[in-house]
Amino acid sequence: MVQKNFISESGVSPVVGIMLMLVVTLVIAAVVSGFAGGLVSSNSKAPSASVSGTYSISQGMTISHNGGDAIPLVTTKIYVSPTKSFGGDADKYSWEINKSHVFTTGDNAKAWAENGEYNVSKAFIAGDSVRISAEDLKYVQERPDGTVTDYLDSDYGFANTDNIGLSFTLEFQDSSGTTIAESTVTISG
Repeated sequence: MVQKNFISESGVSPVVGIMLMLVVTLVIAAVVSGFAGGLVSSNSKAPSASVSGTYSISQGMTISHNGGDAIPLVTTKIYVSPTKSFGGDADKYSWEINKSHVFTTGDNAKAWAENGEYNVSKAFIAGDSVRISAEDLKYVQERPDGTVTDYLDSDYGFANTDNIGLSFTLEFQDSSGTTIAESTVTISG
C-alpha cells in the first residue's frame, strides 16, 4: 500500500494577502507622513544679502550689494524709514523708494523699474552699485499718492539740511514681506 502525504496550503494564500496589504499600508503612510511633515517641500528660501548705502544731500544716494544672494528686482520692494536718531515717533514712518529713479552705475545705465527711457535691470547682484541722483532724492521719500514733499520735511525729511548726521534704515523686502537685506544709512551734506 502506498501512503500519500497531503500537505495543505490552504492557509498560505490569506497570510500572504494580509502581509501585502500591511506593506502597502505602511508605504502609503510613509509617503503621507513625508508630505505632511515637510520632508518634500516646494517652498523656496528667500534670498539673503548684505547691502550698504550712502546718502548725500548734494551728491545723491548710492546703494551697494556687498555679498550674498542676487536680489530679484521685479518682486523686491525697497523701503526707507527714519531711525530713532530723528526722535519722537520717527521709526513709525516708512516710504517705498520709487525704483524707476534708481540706476545702475557705469556706461550702460539701467533703471530698476520701467521708466520708458532705459533698459531695466532684472537683479541686483554682489558687486553691483546703483545711484539715485541728487535731483531725484525726492523719490526716496515719495508718498503713495505720488506727492514728493516728505523729503524736505523739517521733522523726518532726509534732504533737509537740519537732519544731516541723522540716520535711516534701508530695507529690501521680497513680495511676502520678508526682509532680504537691511542697512543703516547716515545723512551727509
